[in-house]
Amino acid sequence: MILLTKSTLSDIAQLFTVLIIFIAVLVISMLCTKWIGNYQKLQASSGSAEVIETVRIAPGKWIQIVRIGSKYKVIAICKDTVTYLGDVDESDIKSGDSSEKKTFSEVLSKTFTKGANDSGGEG
Repeated sequence: MILLTKSTLSDIAQLFTVLIIFIAVLVISMLCTKWIGNYQKLQASSGSAEVIETVRIAPGKWIQIVRIGSKYKVIAICKDTVTYLGDVDESDIKSGDSSEKKTFSEVLSKTFTKGANDSGGEG
């Protein structure tokens, strides 16, 4: 028969204590991360500016549709610059309940063709 010595019982108790502390730290980290994420989401959506959609066009380059107030703008975001591309009508933006949905590329091409038509063919 194997007798457990006092040091063996102490080692097992220490192992379980460390395991419980580790699990507690993981649970607290998970809860804090969720709380911070929800807090930041509320802070971001409470303003008058909102990112509607983002499309990556190349590494480090994106095009975004942004709602500022009641107007929709298209911007290009690169590593060091942000460039204004044009306006988009609210009717051109795809909504979740709309039966007629347009893709981002359709909205973007319509925006550029409208901009080219408005400039009178200068280029």
